[in-house]
This record gives sequence, C-alpha cells and structure tokens, in this order.
Amino acid sequence: MWRHERRNVLHTLVGLVELGRCGEGVGLSGVHDPFVKALLIVKTAEAEERGVALKLSGDTALLNPAVAPATLVSVLGNLIDNALDAVLAPSRPSPLIEVALYEEDDADAAVLRVTDNGPGVASGQRERVFTDGWSTKQRPGREPRGLGLALVRQVAEECGGTARVTAREGGGAVFTVRLPGALRARGRGRS
Repeated sequence: MWRHERRNVLHTLVGLVELGRCGEGVGLSGVHDPFVKALLIVKTAEAEERGVALKLSGDTALLNPAVAPATLVSVLGNLIDNALDAVLAPSRPSPLIEVALYEEDDADAAVLRVTDNGPGVASGQRERVFTDGWSTKQRPGREPRGLGLALVRQVAEECGGTARVTAREGGGAVFTVRLPGALRARGRGRS
C-alpha cells in the first residue's frame, strides 16, 4: 500500500512548496489544513495538464480538522485520482471533477465528496469498487490496480465512518466519505 500512497505524499510535498511560494492558493479559502490545501493545488494543476477541470465546490468549509492530515490526504488523493481516471475515459466531453469538503451540520463529522462526470458506477458494482484489487483497468506488468478505493473505505471505517458511491445527476459518480469525530469543535456547519 505504501507504494500506492507515495504519489499522494509527493504531491502534497510539492504542493506545500507551491503554497509557500504563492501564498494562499486561489479559491482555497474554505480549506484551512495546509496539507489538504497543498494536495488540492497539485491535483488541480495535474488535472489542468490533462485537460480536466477540477473545481472546489462553493460550499467547501473545512475549518478545524482533528484527524491526522495524512488521513485526509490519503482519502482525498485517492478519490481525485480515481475521478481523473474516470473522466479521461474515451469520448468524455468536458471532463469535470468537483471536490467538496465540509463539516456536517450538527455533528463533528468531516465530509469529503468528489463528483465526476465520467461513466459512473453501475448500481450492481457500487460495493465492489471498494474491494481490494477490484478495478476496471488491469494492466499486465504494471503496479497493481484497485488499491485506492479499498484504502479509502479502510481509512473511513478505521475512523468509524463510511465511504460510498452514488450516481451523479446527469451522469458520473459521487464518492462521499464521512469521518465522524474528525473535527475539533462542534457547531460549524457549511457556509
């Protein structure tokens, strides 16, 4: 699993350097964790290089996470990587990924949501996508596939939370991870 996570760690380090050089990061005012902000800077740049629009939702307001930054980076990095793969499938016009991070109303839970306009996940496959080794893209002789979403579910469950996928209206997928107890203070809802 470490080999799989190495990319997210490296992206975060590069993002921290960029954050130090460029300051706040355009459109990231709702994200206060520097590690998450750094990851989003690099993932946005990577998406742009690949012709994908990666946008932070306007309702993003994750102010005071108490979980380890590595947890948030692991979950978010894997969700974004999978969304990039999905929207880059052949014949997908105007590939789009939207990321939302927010504090659940009346709870101390952090919610991470990644929405894409890719092919979506068939209802009969929605639980299977979180199985270790399950992938739509097996490439002989290359690093094993099907680890990212299994890791996302594992991390969510270790935190007492959930990871699920639903259909996006208009086509695509919505991956939502809820991490209870992930916030330091209660009472901060979406802004």
